[in-house]
Amino acid sequence: MKLFRSLILIVVVLLVIAAVVAATCPAEYAYRLVADRLGAVKLSGISGSVWNGHAASAQVFGQELGALDWQLHAAPLLGGELLAHVDLNGGDVTAAGTVDRNVGGTISVRDATFHMPAHMAAPALDIPALDLLGEIDGKLARAQLHGAWVDDASGSLRWNHAAVSGAAQAQLGDLEATFSSAPDGSIAGVVHDLGGPLQVAGTFKVAAGSFDAEAKLAARDDNPQVMEALRYIGQAQADGTSLLIIHGGLLKLF
Repeated sequence: MKLFRSLILIVVVLLVIAAVVAATCPAEYAYRLVADRLGAVKLSGISGSVWNGHAASAQVFGQELGALDWQLHAAPLLGGELLAHVDLNGGDVTAAGTVDRNVGGTISVRDATFHMPAHMAAPALDIPALDLLGEIDGKLARAQLHGAWVDDASGSLRWNHAAVSGAAQAQLGDLEATFSSAPDGSIAGVVHDLGGPLQVAGTFKVAAGSFDAEAKLAARDDNPQVMEALRYIGQAQADGTSLLIIHGGLLKLF
């Protein structure tokens, strides 16, 4: 019995030591262990512990995004699940949300929000004569990652105070897009205006790293600035509208 009590005491002490080591494990050391599994994501200037860590710089495909903070939840680890709240800030892009990696290795994001300047979307829209102005706010209700591909996603985007400058200058109003997963595994959505000077009605589809979009654009109440801007957007139609057709790869964003 005395031997049994001693063994129990030893186990308890070892568990306490393991818990202390885990709680104080430097985040930089933990990052070195998993860095080769993060693909295009690169962190530097790492400090704090594995539970509450900070990276002074977070990059995706070489694009600097700002500082990253995370808080790892302990309880889900008992079931083999990795659950953390992440917060990206300090750069052009700010974002916050919950990241979950289950026992099967599937990574999901939920209840996420993000904010970015509209000009960061310029490579995807490919309108070289015009500069995009305004801010884009997004909400991601959920998204699931399989390898480098995102599926089972739903959310919304809002381009606030949309405007363009360059070859033409115009205030466009606010624009909104909503998206969700489609039966074929792609992500499909619709885009529309919220009553501003630019009328928009369109659809888009993201699949296998590429995207296709088609939108009909028109100047509400024949707004002269918007009519001038539409000369540089899409293809002019006989009824005075413009048809914007986009096909490209998502990597153009980076």
